[in-house]
Amino acid sequence: MIIGITGNTKSGKEKISNYLQDKYKVRYIDIDKKIEELLLVKEIYGRLQEDDWYNDIPFVLELKHKIDNVIKVIVDNSSNDEILVLDYSLLEDSYIIDKCQAIIKVNDYQNVKLANQTDIIRFKRQNDLNYKHNDRLYQLQLELDKNWQDKLDEYFDYNLFHKSKVTVVVPIHNTAKYLLQCVKSITSQTYTNLEILLIDDGSTDESLELCHLLASQDSRIKVIHQDNIGLAETRNKGIQLATGEYICFIDSDDYIENSMIEKLLKRIEETNADVCEGSFYIHFKNGEIRDVTCEQKDNKYIEGKLNLINAYSNATILIPAWDKIYRLSSIKDVKFDKNCFKEDTDYIYKLCMLGKTFALVNIPFYHYIKRKSGSITSDKISPRLFTLRKWGWEAYNEVLSQGTEYQDAAEKILYNSLVHILRYYMRDYKNNVLSENEYKEEIQTIVNELIILLLNSKNVGKFRKLDEVLSIINELIDAKRIDKEKMPQINLPCIGILWNSLNKEMMEEAIEIIKQYATITGIIYTDLEEKYREFINDIYFYNHEFEGIPVIKAGTLIDKYDSNTIVILNMVIKVTNYFYQNKLKGYMFKEVAELKNLIRKYFKMKIVDYAYDNVFHLTVDDDEYEYTDEVCKKYIKQYKSGDNNGKR
Repeated sequence: MIIGITGNTKSGKEKISNYLQDKYKVRYIDIDKKIEELLLVKEIYGRLQEDDWYNDIPFVLELKHKIDNVIKVIVDNSSNDEILVLDYSLLEDSYIIDKCQAIIKVNDYQNVKLANQTDIIRFKRQNDLNYKHNDRLYQLQLELDKNWQDKLDEYFDYNLFHKSKVTVVVPIHNTAKYLLQCVKSITSQTYTNLEILLIDDGSTDESLELCHLLASQDSRIKVIHQDNIGLAETRNKGIQLATGEYICFIDSDDYIENSMIEKLLKRIEETNADVCEGSFYIHFKNGEIRDVTCEQKDNKYIEGKLNLINAYSNATILIPAWDKIYRLSSIKDVKFDKNCFKEDTDYIYKLCMLGKTFALVNIPFYHYIKRKSGSITSDKISPRLFTLRKWGWEAYNEVLSQGTEYQDAAEKILYNSLVHILRYYMRDYKNNVLSENEYKEEIQTIVNELIILLLNSKNVGKFRKLDEVLSIINELIDAKRIDKEKMPQINLPCIGILWNSLNKEMMEEAIEIIKQYATITGIIYTDLEEKYREFINDIYFYNHEFEGIPVIKAGTLIDKYDSNTIVILNMVIKVTNYFYQNKLKGYMFKEVAELKNLIRKYFKMKIVDYAYDNVFHLTVDDDEYEYTDEVCKKYIKQYKSGDNNGKR
């Protein structure tokens, strides 16, 4: 094992190296001292004193080659079973950095001294060229504070000497352009007891050659080549070949933070969970980077089928297979389905249905890059996308069969699968890659099933990002990509109240307008007399409704009129969609919202003392209908419920 030490002071590195030699019996080599004699050779030393030496490319390359040869002799003469610690100020510029299984960077900003020629070179480059290295290079960064020994011990004991082996499966298909970054992020993990399976799935570019080159540089890498069988079967092969106690999957054009395996492994061992999940960043093609951690909320341990399915359905447990570490014995017999359009969605769903326990770490470790050529995330959609609808319905029925307490989760899982199809269709429509009627029947079916799900759900607020989904549906309707007349609808019973701010003529006018949008099954004119204020308070106790003007103002304005006569309307409205009103009022049926606003705004210029709520009250859902129905029964003798007694 080779460990590199780099940093900004010689004294700091000497403290670290002395400690390692005493406690861990490592073989320590001061590379700076070994090359000092080389750097002091007259012609080299003289050239280094010139300010522009680093612009002399042939000189720099020759110097680097000579230094690398010094290091190579040292490494070649070391044995495989010893821990070799190389202390070198310019480690990041040396070929040996790729052979180090750990790199320790020592920061001692209080005692910076230019101890030797290599320090002089390094500081010249930093000052003159703003030379910086990516922190992902370093497995451990130490500040020389009072606890540095404890931090060093913790790092060595767990990351270098811990016995649990982790198998990392990397399916590869024509990703040579990104493979080096991916594999380097794995070999640079702080946790070193890894088995890295690079499985080339019939690549036709240089991926396989690059795999073999990477394997020649790190003994933990094994290369497997096969004919193209697809991502799902390649992952299954990785599960079959894995020899570690734990396993994780990394896509070959993504990369990971170098502490990912360490942090997830610690958590899964602490909790004895079957799966440990982190979070991830999404890198979009436009350069935007989004951290999805907020959706997960906090660190959790989830057990029990109902809790797991609920967590899966509301995205507390995220659907990717690659931001997780798995206990191999727990998932050995669970296979990725090659026939499923979203194999990750299906795989994590299976684990939840099997009751596998999940531990969550609320930190983004994984970098998911949206650039996959040949996949649904970048290319035009195909008919295979719509097979996700069948999966969604099968999952819905399976979850629902577990009991009524699974109803919400079943609906959310179906909703998520249908929305996934809708979003990708909308992406291609926006990108103008779909012909006018391409997939029109299929997307009409998806939208119709979404609408049926919404119309029959007791609480649509549970569905994630519903306002965005409704916006997509409305845009597709406007663009004639789906036919509004083919969308499903239900008859919604409603109760309308025309208040005393309208005189008799205006009430009649309002009723005629309402008849154009609803079927009125009953009309009651009633004078509430002394019960008027009590009736108003009871009506507004339920929904505390206001649209820019508080209820109290509306109630006060209603009180200003001499008459206490109101009109109660029993009506049925055909509803086809939802509308997002605002944060306070949430979602309401689109046709109900439109009718309510139409009547209120129509009389805005006809009433001196005007507030939305002193014109027209209209129930918006089953619960409000039933509540208002009971209030009317309490105060109005001649009142009768609608024909369906408040039920659809």
